[in-house]
Amino acid sequence: MKFIIDRDSLVNSLNIVLRGVSARTTLPILKGILLKADEEEGKVYFSSSDLEISIETSVKTQIIEKGSIVVSAKLFSDVIRKLPAGDIEINIEEGNAVFIKSGKIEDTLQGIQADEFPTMEKTPEEDKLCFDGEMFKDMVKKTVFAASIEEARGIITGLLFEIKKKEAMMVALDGYRMAIVNEEVNGEEEKNLIISARIMNEVAKIAAETLEVDEEIIINSIENKVFFTMKDTRISARLMEGEFIKYKDIIPKESKVKVKIDREELFESVERASLLVREGKNSFIRFSFNDDILNITSRADEGKYFESINIEKDGEDLEIGFNGRFVSDTLKAIEDKEVILEFNTSISPCLVRPVKGDKFIYLILPVRLSSGNI
Repeated sequence: MKFIIDRDSLVNSLNIVLRGVSARTTLPILKGILLKADEEEGKVYFSSSDLEISIETSVKTQIIEKGSIVVSAKLFSDVIRKLPAGDIEINIEEGNAVFIKSGKIEDTLQGIQADEFPTMEKTPEEDKLCFDGEMFKDMVKKTVFAASIEEARGIITGLLFEIKKKEAMMVALDGYRMAIVNEEVNGEEEKNLIISARIMNEVAKIAAETLEVDEEIIINSIENKVFFTMKDTRISARLMEGEFIKYKDIIPKESKVKVKIDREELFESVERASLLVREGKNSFIRFSFNDDILNITSRADEGKYFESINIEKDGEDLEIGFNGRFVSDTLKAIEDKEVILEFNTSISPCLVRPVKGDKFIYLILPVRLSSGNI
C-alpha cells in the first residue's frame, strides 16, 4: 500500500473515525484504525469500530499502490497532527511497518494486518429515509442530555426515534426528566428506532463536522442495524432491543398552574442559584410562585441566594424544588424567547412547553421540600 495525501484532509478524516475507536476493549485491533487504499476508486478509506458503532470515511487522493493496514489510532493521529501542512506519503514496508514521510520528516510505526479488523456491512438500498442534516443535529442536541448514562438502566440509555409520514419525533428520559422534540417531515417511510444516546450524539457531532447547510443524512435500517450516510462518511450501529417506555402515559393530561416566563432570564437565574448548590444535602433550588413574581432561592453552608423574576401566572400560588442542573439543561436546549411552565402540585412533574405549538415538551420531576430544606 502506498498513497500521498494532504495533511489537513487526513486530519479531518481522523477526527471523524476516532469517534468509533473503542476506549475500553481488550482487543488490540479495536484500538486501531484501518487504512485501505483503493486504486480503482482513487480513494483512501479510514475505518474504526467498537463493535457497537462502526465508522468509515474516505478521501480522494493519489493512490500509488493498493493495500490495507491497521495502525494504532492514538499514536497515528498524534504523529499526523504534529506534521506540518502539505503532502504526506504513507506506505507499508516489510513486516507491516508503516512509513510516514512529510518533507524531511520520517516516522515508522508498527502496523497490524487488516484481516481480523471488523468488516463494515454494505449499506442496504431499501428502507431509505433522507433527513435534513441541520434538523437531525438539532433534534439530537435537544433530547440526548435527558437519556440515562447508567448502562444498567437498559433501554432508557437510548433515544427513541419515531418517524411518520408527516412527523419525526425524538424522545429521551432517565427517570428524573424527559425530553420530546417534534419536527415536520415529508417522507413515505414509517419506523420506530431505538438507538444508543451515545451513538446518536457521535452521529450528530460527525454531521456537524461534515455537512453544509441544506445537506442531508440518509438513514437506512434493516433487522437490528441502522445506517447513517453523509457525504463520504458511513456509520453503522446496532439498534437497541426491547420496548421503549410508554412516554405519553407519563405526560400529565391537565395542569392547574401555568406560568409564562422569559427563558433566558430564568436560565441565568437558575445558573446563579446553582453556584451555591453542592451534591448531597440541599442539592436543589426552590421556586416560589406568588402572584406575578417567581422567587428563586438556594442555600448551602457557604451562603444563600435570592432573586425575583416577573412572570405571567394563571392559577394558584405554588412552592416547588428542583435539581438545578435538570432545569438548566432543559432551558439551555430551548431557543424560544419565552416558555410555558405547567404544574399541578409541589410533588408532581413540571412541564416545559413552547408558548405556541408543540415542537417540544420537557418534563422535570421535582424534589420533595420540607420546612428545613431552605
